[in-house]
Amino acid sequence: MFKIAIVGRPNTGKSTLFNTLIKRSKAVTYELPGTTRDYIYGEGEIFGKKVSFLDTGGISFDEKTELNEKIKIQVEIAIEMSDLVIFLIDGQIKTVTEEDRKIAKMLHKKNKDTIIVLNKCDIKEACEDPYLFLELGFGELLKISAIKKINIDKLIEKIDEKIKIKSEDLKKEEIEAPKISIVGKPNVGKSTLLNAISNFERSIVSSEPGTTRDIVEHLINYNGKNYIFLDTPGVRKGILKDLDFYISLRALQAIKESDIVLFVISCEDVSRTDEHLMSLLIKNKKSGILVMNKLDLIDVKKIDRYLNEVSYRLNEILFYPQVMISALKKENINILFKLIDIVYKNAKKELSQIEVKETIFDLISKHSPPRKGKKVLKLYDVMVKNNNNIKEIYLIVNDKDMLKKDYLRYLEDRIRLKFDLKGVFIDFIIKEKERKEKR
Repeated sequence: MFKIAIVGRPNTGKSTLFNTLIKRSKAVTYELPGTTRDYIYGEGEIFGKKVSFLDTGGISFDEKTELNEKIKIQVEIAIEMSDLVIFLIDGQIKTVTEEDRKIAKMLHKKNKDTIIVLNKCDIKEACEDPYLFLELGFGELLKISAIKKINIDKLIEKIDEKIKIKSEDLKKEEIEAPKISIVGKPNVGKSTLLNAISNFERSIVSSEPGTTRDIVEHLINYNGKNYIFLDTPGVRKGILKDLDFYISLRALQAIKESDIVLFVISCEDVSRTDEHLMSLLIKNKKSGILVMNKLDLIDVKKIDRYLNEVSYRLNEILFYPQVMISALKKENINILFKLIDIVYKNAKKELSQIEVKETIFDLISKHSPPRKGKKVLKLYDVMVKNNNNIKEIYLIVNDKDMLKKDYLRYLEDRIRLKFDLKGVFIDFIIKEKERKEKR
């Protein structure tokens, strides 16, 4: 697939243009310089051809901070991965900045085909002299407004001119791969885990909590198999404001879009935020794996106590297989991939309605729920729906209040064991049989 990277200084409108081009909001757009830090991947179409776009963090050469240097690395990776670069410049600036010159120099050094675009041209007195930017060496600029979609059609025409894909490549089917979200509270090592998996610094890693602000997708081939990993912002518990709230929405979006989740917690402790995130996973009916990271930091003598705490505080997802890893030292990454294969295979199983029905009738006959006064549970029918990597089981009964949470847990455990559904979310939907009105 043809890849296009959007690069430029902070706050030039890269994320807004990215969203316009893929025709759906996927990157964070927020009126604050430096909102996008990692490069963000999204798909769109150019005259019927599928194209992938990479939205990158704003490059700043003014401050030599560790974070700015890491953003620069991310941009360089995105440029190297791309077939075409859109160099986006703020049209409100009426001069060529030194940072724009440095970005241009970097692009020339990479020898990438580049379209130079002047943005925010809907603003009064902006973009008056586009010829100023000819010195950057990319030819005539295209004037646009990403937010008001002015001249976007002309940009798409320019992109189409640049697309050089062989006809046989256009006919290739999309790569089928499990989509796996990496979720957890801030600073548990989610980005370090993705870097360990991909063997290069795909996500920014920093000691500052909350470095990853958006969903970062990456296609990884491991032992001949393809996987799509989504690194997400850390989810915070409590009342969130402004950008933090939007970041948490992005993490939730990744959870919903994924086939399975890697729920990353720290081997050092289990917190209330972990419990909060567990409830989000349950609410969204996610299949997954519990990944206990930072194994290199745990005291061996405290492992049993820690595992007991995990079992107690995260009891609702004990159907997730568990693995202890050190993302930093790449310990047990091979085991993690084996578990991913197992859970994904289990999630894709098509359950037989007849077999599930027979099993549940048998379980209830051998161990029925407690009576409700003189009333006993009557099970009339069982239906199964294999839906989005979860298993929905409908129970038609005479009184749904008789099926308490503990009893449903008993049925769930037996069904999971019977049909080998380790790591897969099983959702029981209880309905009462409609009664016919007496005449």
